[in-house]
Amino acid sequence: MRNLRTHPPLPERPSIAVESLDRGLRLLQLLRDYGALRVADAAQQLGVSRSSAHRLLQTLVFRGFAVQNEAHVYLPGPSMDAGPARLEWTRDFRRLCQPHLEVLSRRSRESANLMIRVGTNVRFLVTVRARTVEATHDRDGVVMPAHEASGGKALLAELTDDQIREIYTAGPAATLTEAAMAKLLGDATRARAHGYAVNVEETERGVAAVGTAVHDRWGTPVGAVTLSTRADRFAERLPSTLLPLLLDSRAQIERDLADVDLT
Repeated sequence: MRNLRTHPPLPERPSIAVESLDRGLRLLQLLRDYGALRVADAAQQLGVSRSSAHRLLQTLVFRGFAVQNEAHVYLPGPSMDAGPARLEWTRDFRRLCQPHLEVLSRRSRESANLMIRVGTNVRFLVTVRARTVEATHDRDGVVMPAHEASGGKALLAELTDDQIREIYTAGPAATLTEAAMAKLLGDATRARAHGYAVNVEETERGVAAVGTAVHDRWGTPVGAVTLSTRADRFAERLPSTLLPLLLDSRAQIERDLADVDLT
């Protein structure tokens, strides 16, 4: 006989369920189980119009839970299998960095971001979006591959080449090709030499970013600060504006971190 104490009945759908949220969660389950979805399939499964299904799927793309390939098929995104970071200090880290990001965004007129690395991914803790019509999108809460994001490259560059190879040789990370690994090691070498890393349309078409690692009072890298902008003006603005402001912001944050024990 089934033990009801250790195996309670499955919960019924609550009468106060939020329909849009429930549909979004159902889409996550479909992506998890099927591995790929077209808009028509999603609409049929959810019993909604194609336009409604499209809006829901695009919201999942925005939050990194889905990606869309060239055939307009939706696939699981990097946020889908990202477990909890389990880093309790990140809340304090974000609170400390927030004012600096606001100043950085205002001075540069670009979007400023704060991220941490968890394994082979980076997680955006906060975005301060530029107050311009051309500002890049909000990335708050988004998960991206570390070897493609500017801040992720800067954080990986804090490791040795052997350590980088080690974390990319097990599990899903082992799918990194030899060419991708060679590029990553080259990017890491340049980041070590210059103190920053760049990403030109590697994570988003038409967007470029520059990032630098932030260190705690003991010199340990704890996160990265980045500036993201339109790719067509990146090269012109990088040496004269973006990079000086970014490095100054890092210095200000590390000065504050010198008085804080994040652990």
